[in-house]
Amino acid sequence: MYEYTKKEKFSWIRLIVFILVIEFIGSLSAFFAGDIKAIYNHLSLPALSPPTYLFGIVWPILYALIGISGYLIYQQVYPKHIKLIDYSLFLTQLILNFVWSIIFFKVSAYWLGFLIIIVLDLVVLICIIHFYKNSRLASILMVPYLIWIIFASYLTLSVAILN
Repeated sequence: MYEYTKKEKFSWIRLIVFILVIEFIGSLSAFFAGDIKAIYNHLSLPALSPPTYLFGIVWPILYALIGISGYLIYQQVYPKHIKLIDYSLFLTQLILNFVWSIIFFKVSAYWLGFLIIIVLDLVVLICIIHFYKNSRLASILMVPYLIWIIFASYLTLSVAILN
């Protein structure tokens, strides 16, 4: 942590806006991806594939955690060049997450989806490492997301092989 790191005043409104924006981005991605449930159920799936209803439970929770993490990074006051790195990493993982479901489900480009999710895994890991220096809580809140997308990487690779 930087000695001169401090936090701006906590704002419930900004926190809620962060969460809602991230949830909206996730919903928008799902919308553009098409009927994810039907597509998923018609794929040849590997062992350990979760039931479709589980995605509707897990993703809103993960998006809320991502939103809180984003708010915590936003709330920190530290050098602009470090803040720019944090924002860039956060935005990059959002874009990769957004694009992955469209590429995978709508376009059915499973191998490209696998490449994207591997890059997403790496970017989220870098987020966790980089955020830890300035906001341990922001870093920790990204860990369940990383665990889930690593599992999703297994599913993506398996679907690419089986289909």
